[in-house]
Amino acid sequence: MDETRIDHRRTAAGCVAVIALLGAAFALGRCSAPAEAQQSQPAPEPVVSFGYDFHTAAGQALAELEVYLHSVTTTTTRPAPPRAANFDAGDGSRWDQLAQCETGGNWATNTGNGFGGGLQFAHTSRWSTWLSYGGGEFAPHPWEASREQQIDIAERVLASSGWRAWPGCSRKFGWL
Repeated sequence: MDETRIDHRRTAAGCVAVIALLGAAFALGRCSAPAEAQQSQPAPEPVVSFGYDFHTAAGQALAELEVYLHSVTTTTTRPAPPRAANFDAGDGSRWDQLAQCETGGNWATNTGNGFGGGLQFAHTSRWSTWLSYGGGEFAPHPWEASREQQIDIAERVLASSGWRAWPGCSRKFGWL
């Protein structure tokens, strides 16, 4: 099962922009006023947020970088979306077909490669589809949950990502 993908080009472009902003802020901060003018002004009270002093251009740029990076990481981990309409008349046959393709139909599979359960949910601590979509309400790991509980989480993933969450088997069955 694929994880939510990070748009590396957009992330890299944002990081490059922030680095350029840091460089410009540093240069402007050094060149914007003569040393005498900087010494004659009373020092303002520092405003600290995210651990940075906002009275320096570099501190402002670092804070903006932290906010940007937070927005990038939080947009890739979504809360559990509403469940998808049941597409298989309630008998689970399509999920069973997918589990057969993914794991030979073994809903208790723990492959040891970061994926588990009959539908091969990612369950590693950093990229956990299982936990991101609410699987923790059933069990800490997908292979410890029942078939029905795994299907519940799979329907949430399907509503958010479509069949591309299971690209190999979905292509095999013509669902993509």
